[in-house]
Amino acid sequence: MAERLDLAVVVIGLRAPTALAAAVRSVLDQNIPLEIVVVNSGGGNAKALLADCGIDVTAIEVEERLFAGAARNRGIAATQAPFVAFLADDCLACPQWAEIRLQRHREGAAAVASAVLNSHPRNLVACAAHLVTYMRRLPGLSAGKAQRYGVSFDRKLFERYGMFDERMRSGEDTEFMARLPEVLRPVWEPRVLTVHRNETSLFGLLADQYRRGRRYGAYLRSIQAEKPVRPFRKVFRDRRNVGKLVEEGLSGKDRTFARLSVPIVWLALFAKSLGTWVGARYGDTTASRR
Repeated sequence: MAERLDLAVVVIGLRAPTALAAAVRSVLDQNIPLEIVVVNSGGGNAKALLADCGIDVTAIEVEERLFAGAARNRGIAATQAPFVAFLADDCLACPQWAEIRLQRHREGAAAVASAVLNSHPRNLVACAAHLVTYMRRLPGLSAGKAQRYGVSFDRKLFERYGMFDERMRSGEDTEFMARLPEVLRPVWEPRVLTVHRNETSLFGLLADQYRRGRRYGAYLRSIQAEKPVRPFRKVFRDRRNVGKLVEEGLSGKDRTFARLSVPIVWLALFAKSLGTWVGARYGDTTASRR
């Protein structure tokens, strides 16, 4: 008789990057059995890539590029476990990533949010990249200050509240969670840790943050009629919070290097703010992979 699998993990790939294999391997290396499916879109050959690495999991290939919501929905439909988690191809699941999620779900949590670690904690550019994007998902933060993303869900939520919006370029998880009543929204679980591969070159960081900002601005434009200068100020104002969040969210050498990266953080926040202004004013033509 087949063992019951209580947690499904949907690994989302875009154009089958080589990093996809490491992301899948980090899920396979978890200490509990999992139902795993890869959803790769936009071309490439994820099945061949994984096979070459000795990885045998279910892989769904979609030739056209899917937005994150569509990729998530494909993975949900292809799995059966009562709880569903997601991992992007530029991330790695840390040890006990799955076990602690499942523990919280079994304790009654309908949705469980996770913290994020920096892939290069001794590289100042990577530290800045991490802080700009994940300053509110640092593992030492209290529940009151943490943003609830990197979420796994009870499958019943999708049956009751619908699936992810497949038309949104980004923010599909924010939109879905906004439909949930307060009692069902994610709990903060900083012991569930995901490593994000961050940019290590300054040019790459600024370009990435501009793109992220533009997607965010386009999202704001789609849900509210607001003057573009307001989102610009809102994003750039975040520079005031970096130091406080670093002090609470990190410790030891991680905190030291994060402190040293703050001037780069300000520069990256300006690039993100500029992208937000452009997105809020003109929209966006880029796609989000998560």
